Amino acid sequence: MQNKQGLLMFDQLGDFTIPLWHPVVVHFPIALSMIAVLAAGIWLGRNKLRWWRTALFLEIGALLGAVAALRTGEAMEEQSEGVAMVDQFVEWHETMGERAAWALGLSVIVLVVLRWVGLRETAHAGVRFRWRLIAFVFVLLAAVLVGLTGHIGGIMTWGVPV
Repeated sequence: MQNKQGLLMFDQLGDFTIPLWHPVVVHFPIALSMIAVLAAGIWLGRNKLRWWRTALFLEIGALLGAVAALRTGEAMEEQSEGVAMVDQFVEWHETMGERAAWALGLSVIVLVVLRWVGLRETAHAGVRFRWRLIAFVFVLLAAVLVGLTGHIGGIMTWGVPV
């Protein structure tokens, strides 16, 4: 009986659609940028190419997710007009989202450039600590901006006045 009921519910999934993708897409830059901080931190401590590459790919994924969140956010903003909590924070949320996307893009550039600069120093194996530290700080700052943007969005969605 459960199997038959489960199949009936599966058939019903086609009866529904997700009209606004912003609430789905926003989780990607948040999750990927937080994990990128972890990978960049490991690269900072271990100086292994695989951790730099992991941080870079995660940061690129977070950037792509942030761009998608910015694009889908406009439709969400239009549909949410007139909601007091949204009206109060939407401009700040949008501004922080744009800043977070720029910070993610900059951190991708910094990761690539500093690794290239570090590898040009042939007297030292791998990338010097100072270059890895600078790259880590950029990845961390991008993640903080993404997190703040997400927090503002969370307030708009779930916040209640105290």
